[in-house]
Amino acid sequence: MRLSILAENFTRSPYIKPEYGLSLHIATKDASILVDTAQGIGLFDNARTMGIDLAGLDMLALSHGHFDHINGVASLYTFHGPMPIWAHPAVEARHSRFSNGKMHFIGLHLNRAAVDLHYATGKTEIAPKFWALEVPANRRDPQLVQNAAHLVLDGPDGLVPDPFEDDLSFVVEGEKGLSVLLGCAHAGVVNILEEVSRVFGTRSFYTVAGGMHMADQDEPFIQRVAGALAGRFTVDAWRPCHCTGFRAAAALACHGQNVDWGYAGTFLEL
Repeated sequence: MRLSILAENFTRSPYIKPEYGLSLHIATKDASILVDTAQGIGLFDNARTMGIDLAGLDMLALSHGHFDHINGVASLYTFHGPMPIWAHPAVEARHSRFSNGKMHFIGLHLNRAAVDLHYATGKTEIAPKFWALEVPANRRDPQLVQNAAHLVLDGPDGLVPDPFEDDLSFVVEGEKGLSVLLGCAHAGVVNILEEVSRVFGTRSFYTVAGGMHMADQDEPFIQRVAGALAGRFTVDAWRPCHCTGFRAAAALACHGQNVDWGYAGTFLEL
């Protein structure tokens, strides 16, 4: 079982295209799964370079409906043809960014009549030994999640802070144990791992990989989250990337954790 990071903000290879976004590929003995598409800028070229056949995908799973995770959906669907897309029912929420006095839509454009959309809530097994997992609002400790004030929903009563109801993470059971794959961890990475621990009955994981949404957070919040992660869970290999921020990755490393950045072009055997 292998995790491949197809698209991410940074790369160490001159043959891989970096971009602001995230796309992960998981190859199990039963399925070829893509989690998010990033913006689609480097997805196809990087997949070819890394030897991953996007035409052979069995399904697409979406962590949430932000442009940097889903803007490649239309191109992928055109290239691949019909396949199941798994997402939370709120994935089509009117995610927006409010800046300089203007509202900008940054969500998902989806032709519902043209796609095979399936909803994942709670704990949903979408392939053998591969689950989508949501963290309900009432199980999100507000002290352990801070989403940027400019991220809003454009609703009937005007702009409101985005609650990110559609935030999904993914759990995969490989030969080395359970691993957790994050999109942007808008529910809070500690809250997500607490929910995984509650549902799966373990606080030990092989890897936690993906975005942890701490790049724009203040130092007290970063230290609070890093301390909680290191103190509550056992993780053999942290592979933060995308929106995590280098300060947060460094804070985890300072807590004695095995941390390496999850660059685009990274392979990890699970």
